Amino acid sequence: MLQIESLSKGYSTKVLLTEASAHLRPNSRVGLVGPNGAGKTTLFRMILGEESPDEGSIRKRPRLRIGYLPQELETITGKTVLDAAHRDVFPEHEAERILMGLGFSEVDFLRPIDNLSGGYRMRVALAHLLLSNPDVLMLDEPTNHLDKPTQRWFEQFLIGSDMTLLIISHDTAFLDRVVTHIWDLRHHKIEEYRGNYSAFRKLRAERDTQLQASATRQAKELARVQKFVDRFRYQANKASQVQSRLKQLEKVKRIELQRDAKRVKFRFPHPSTSGRQILDLTGISKRYGEKVVYETLDFSVERGQRIALVGENGAGKSTLLKMLAGTLTPDSGTRTVGHGVTLHYFAQHQAETLNPEHTILESLDEVTKFAEMNFLRGIAGAFLFTGQEQKKPIKALSGGERNRVALARMLVEPANTLLLDEPTNHLDPASVDVLTDALAQFPGTIVFISHDPTFLARIATRVVEIEDGRARDFIGDYEYYLWKKAQEFEAAQEADEKLNGTPQAKPSVPTRAMAQQIKPPSKDSGGERRNLTKTHARLEKQVARAESEIAEMEQTVQARDLELANSSLYQDFGKWNVLHQEQEGWKRDLERMTARWESLSAELEEVKQKLGALR
Repeated sequence: MLQIESLSKGYSTKVLLTEASAHLRPNSRVGLVGPNGAGKTTLFRMILGEESPDEGSIRKRPRLRIGYLPQELETITGKTVLDAAHRDVFPEHEAERILMGLGFSEVDFLRPIDNLSGGYRMRVALAHLLLSNPDVLMLDEPTNHLDKPTQRWFEQFLIGSDMTLLIISHDTAFLDRVVTHIWDLRHHKIEEYRGNYSAFRKLRAERDTQLQASATRQAKELARVQKFVDRFRYQANKASQVQSRLKQLEKVKRIELQRDAKRVKFRFPHPSTSGRQILDLTGISKRYGEKVVYETLDFSVERGQRIALVGENGAGKSTLLKMLAGTLTPDSGTRTVGHGVTLHYFAQHQAETLNPEHTILESLDEVTKFAEMNFLRGIAGAFLFTGQEQKKPIKALSGGERNRVALARMLVEPANTLLLDEPTNHLDPASVDVLTDALAQFPGTIVFISHDPTFLARIATRVVEIEDGRARDFIGDYEYYLWKKAQEFEAAQEADEKLNGTPQAKPSVPTRAMAQQIKPPSKDSGGERRNLTKTHARLEKQVARAESEIAEMEQTVQARDLELANSSLYQDFGKWNVLHQEQEGWKRDLERMTARWESLSAELEEVKQKLGALR
């Protein structure tokens, strides 16, 4: 269907491809992988004819119809969701089916396109592409804007279609489930592998090992021959043998081992310590037109917590994060920032807010008043922008490179609280690992949104589920959240079957598949016992810390009671009132701390019972 032949492409500061070749076969589903900036999106543009190669060619089958979903959607035509989805295509019922699969309801079909968020506009564009059924469908990071239920539907649709797929994605689990082949953009070539992403990783490791072994054997043989030549070069009786070996050395095709690009490596700067209370939202309400997101919400963040906000798309996670950051004003209610709190907010489309005309160094310089240029060059270098690359304009960078710049800007000035909305989008797996390591070592407070289960499992110490305008707390890590949801799902299913014998509807978050993977503890499960023991130890520490904090606060309140009881203070009502108001705030804090202790204690007791059942 499509043949890439000896393709070369480069820019003034970087070579992308050198005599690269590949063949896209009918009915194959190919994942295009490689580090950020390797040239994946550029290759897409050359296939579409938007850019030209320096050398080589791309041959396409005559009348080949290609559909393309870019990372960043520029425009979308059509007045309503349904208009935009089936424009130029007749089957309206099929359009409705696809739209519903992508998370739209019937009431959404007539919503104006202009009222949709960027993520949902992307879904409309995707619906139109699926409906148009091209011969080749090219997708650039298609899962970035999909929640888990929608992604599962999307995967099944792709697997069941007869379209040939070429997909750029850093979602390795998605690639494992969908693709049949991998194109690895590596060392300026395209290496083709049969199988999914996991198979590719295994095959590539085996190939690298074999190549390393061959190079080692060759080096030893060449050294042996060279040693003979050096020893007998000037002995007449060995002249013919020396000449023979010199010709042998000249004919050998040397095995060249190329190193992969360096990985991003950084740590967040050590910030100043904040007070115990970081952020507090009280009585918050927020609506967009007729849609009520939050009617009355209380939400607080304490120092050292790493809070994951989870829930379906459109539930209000990003809205909550924006209100915490102070970039979105609630319709009513108050936002309180704690003592000594400094914030960095990373928006879901943070990279899109960068000035496209500025260079990388200029973009870093925008967020500081005092940093020296050598310091900024060091930060850029830590994110693999070196030498002349640091002077590249933002508009010339790939999506992953732009995200790296956006993350680098957060390192210029330290902050003790990070608010992150999908920080791993567009990052390659290696960069995601490094970001995860850096956040795991960060000593401050983190509130984040992510659809990446590995990232969630490694970072979160508290999970908050957003649903129907409510924030439900799960005091524990992401694995505990999944286990708890699985328990609730199974209990509801059993109750429903006892009541009327009908199966329970599948849960929304986590999905049924996720819930079934997390089984409740059983006497045959050593892994569950270890997990429960780990959870038990963590909850015991949290309960003990909560008790200590409550005791400390109670002593503070009691000391203030004695101070306020001093009759001489009554003569200065202004001072008495200030002290009294401060004490009232302490009492409210004490109530919240007590409620948290009760919740933790209940969770601990439940875990104890489960452990007891296993013994």
